[in-house]
Order: sequence, then structure tokens, then C-alpha cells
Amino acid sequence: MLNVTSSLSGPLLSDGPSVFMSFDTKGWEQELDRFEQEVVPKATISALNRTAAVGRLAVQDEMEAKLDRVTPFAKRGVAYEQASSSSLSAAVIIAGKSWAKNSTPPANFLTPQFFGGQRNLKSFERQLISAGHMDKGLYVVPSKDCPLDQYGNVRVALIVRILADLQIAERTAGYNRKRTAASTKRNARYKNARFFVPERGSHLHPGVWQRNPMDNSIKPMLLFVRMRSYVQTVNFHETVKRVAEERFARYFAEEVGKRSHR
Repeated sequence: MLNVTSSLSGPLLSDGPSVFMSFDTKGWEQELDRFEQEVVPKATISALNRTAAVGRLAVQDEMEAKLDRVTPFAKRGVAYEQASSSSLSAAVIIAGKSWAKNSTPPANFLTPQFFGGQRNLKSFERQLISAGHMDKGLYVVPSKDCPLDQYGNVRVALIVRILADLQIAERTAGYNRKRTAASTKRNARYKNARFFVPERGSHLHPGVWQRNPMDNSIKPMLLFVRMRSYVQTVNFHETVKRVAEERFARYFAEEVGKRSHR
């Protein structure tokens, strides 16, 4: 605290009247202690969390701009972990676990887009390999005749039908229907299997083909192709780093200001 006093007796360098200014460090030390112990940690936590939230939105905006038909599920796969009093650290993350039943963890399909490299196998791809229909080192891609959803993905209902026709039982979460004698009897169209995988050495391209029960014509539905490496499309690290450098200092100053006047 600043104290100002007057005196008729001179100071050390003068014999005339003077006005003295002194500073009481006791009150200042108390304020510094409060600032250090309460204001700074809380302001840091809030600033980190605000920055991480904006960083997440920035990554989602990049996804919308650079990826083809991003699903809401994929965008929700970019999340952030908040800082707390026990951990002065916030993070923008790609979810490694799926919170939706029978769904692929976002990290499986977002990591190649964010960092490049090969993507992980999807659930039904693992089932095809496990059942001996597809070789390791191959992916599934839709043919030009394959019906896709609004986001360009193979419809789940179609995958379920294919696995049923191939007599693949549940092996992983996601696709769990298997053709049975009862279901075949209920559906007359099952008499001729609608989906099949050509035998090895066939002149047909490896993949899942559809047979029309009416005229026995066939067409490819899913093609088995060699794994390829993805090129980085969204620069996850640089996007978050840019937001952190632009926003954290300003947010910290704002949060300190809010608490300094209380």
C-alpha cells in the first residue's frame, strides 16, 4: 500500500518541509500471494480451455473445407480434454474410442487424413479376411454400381446383407447378421445368393459381386484393392498450434482481468 505523509522537518538532503511517499509491502505481498495462488491458476485453466475449444472448432472447419462430405460422427471425433486444477494442460484430441454402439473409433479413419499413412481396417474388412474371402494387405472400395449414403460411405444395411450372404457370423461389433435356413425360407430372393466372392484364380476382379436372381446377371459391388498410403489432408498439429499462438495470451489476459477486480 502506498502511504503519503507531510513533514515540516527536512529529509536527509534538505532542511525544508517535505512530502514523503512510502510503500507498505505487507499488503502488496498479500495481494501477490492471492494473485499467484488464486488468480493465475484459475485464469490459466480458463484460458487453456477456451483455446482448446476454439482449436477443436478450427480443426472441424478444416475438415469441412478439405475433406469430402464429412459426417457429423467424424466431426464429433475431434474433441478436447479440459485443463483442471490438478492438470494445467488442455488438449485437442482425436477420439480413440467410439462412444456410439457398433461404430468405428474416429481415430481409425481420421488419423490417415490428419497425419498421412495407411488407415486401419474396418470391421467388415477384418471379417472378410478372417473368413478367408479377402487377403491381408487389401482394402475394400465401392464399385461405381455400389449404392452409397449421403456422405459417400457404403450403407450399413448393404454390408449386413453381404455378410449374411457370405455366411459370415458376428466376429466384431458392427455387423452381426448371418443367413439362416429360417431367413432363407422367409425370403424367396435368397434362393440364389445375391452376393458372392469369386473363387481364387477367377477372371473376375477380386471383390464382392452381386447376382441378380431374376436373370442371373452379375456386377461388382465391392472391390478388393491393395492398401495405399494417404496423403495428409488436414494439418491437425499446425491448425491447433496456430489457434494456441493467436488466442491463448489474449484469453489469459482477459481471464486475469476478470479476477483481478473481484
